[in-house]
Amino acid sequence: MGSARPVICIYVHALAATGVVRNARLIAADLTLAGHDVQLVTALPGGEGVAGVLHHALLPGAGRSRLREKVDAAIALHRHLRTHRPRLLISAGNHGHGTVWAGSLGMRGAKRLYRISNDLMRRVPTAPSGRWTRWARTGMARLIAADAAHLVLVSPTLSETPAFAAAERAGRVTVIANGIDKEAARARIGDAAPHPWLGGDRPVLLAIGRLAPQKNFDTLLRAFALVRRQRPARLILLGESRDDARARLLAQARHLGIGDDLALPGTVANVFPWLARCDAFVLPSWWEGLANVLLEAMAVGAPCVASISAGNAAQLLEDGRYGRLFDPADAGAMALAMMKQIDPATQLRPQERVDAFGMDAVTRSWRDVVDRLLAT
Repeated sequence: MGSARPVICIYVHALAATGVVRNARLIAADLTLAGHDVQLVTALPGGEGVAGVLHHALLPGAGRSRLREKVDAAIALHRHLRTHRPRLLISAGNHGHGTVWAGSLGMRGAKRLYRISNDLMRRVPTAPSGRWTRWARTGMARLIAADAAHLVLVSPTLSETPAFAAAERAGRVTVIANGIDKEAARARIGDAAPHPWLGGDRPVLLAIGRLAPQKNFDTLLRAFALVRRQRPARLILLGESRDDARARLLAQARHLGIGDDLALPGTVANVFPWLARCDAFVLPSWWEGLANVLLEAMAVGAPCVASISAGNAAQLLEDGRYGRLFDPADAGAMALAMMKQIDPATQLRPQERVDAFGMDAVTRSWRDVVDRLLAT
């Protein structure tokens, strides 16, 4: 490969506009800065890469289904690993762990580091289970924990996962919370509003995330309908959908009578102009690991409303001192929190709370973990 330095491959399924991908880029950039030879490996081509970091796409394009893509990606990843022989393979987010586990079976010399970016066990009783049953998620968590040279958890709450207990006792677990460069975030706000509703005559609520059951947007729409009964307002949802989730949300909005006040522009590469100009940011998720987008909202001063089960949202907002928290199953509580945050008289702003979550500690921790793995 023309380099005496150890090769590190960082895997995500695609370079989409998600918190996992933004963190993968930060990790890749910093490890490159530290002198490592880093590759970004994805299943799908396209997306925004990292300057100075090679991006290798395993597949020519999207498949007929996400499952088929992952199977094809695992086969292609195995070939890629046999060719490039990295010393360390980092799976940057939960959606890539199955591909990395399957694609690296039988590969000697490539240590696997899994970054646990989300709550695998989904401990909220009323949360949707998704395609995987609890026993299947438990089984996958055990496979990952047994395979891993190291696990990086984005939140201390994830260490409560029973499948990780043995790895923790063996010293193979490190908690590295997400961080954010506040000044870099604010530099990306720009001068122009990215949507005509922002800065208009009605307050705008903004939510960001995949249009998936985890994000709890159906409850958000019901809560927003309650807000609209009390006062004029608008809601923007930024996020991707590869199935009929967008159509279902639009149909639900029409049924609730809020269709004219809902916009779904899709994904955007730069969320900061949106966050800086909304009247309140809403994180309604049933579960998270650590919601990077909440840090991004706090960095640009957006008033925040978050579910108590959205990872460590309660810690970030200091139990309601710097934003409002609610039960994700309670549309009425969510609506009340949103109304308080779009009212200047009752608004709670994050102030400079985000300073406690800067990037210096994050980059030091990642460099330390990687250096220890490469040294052994």
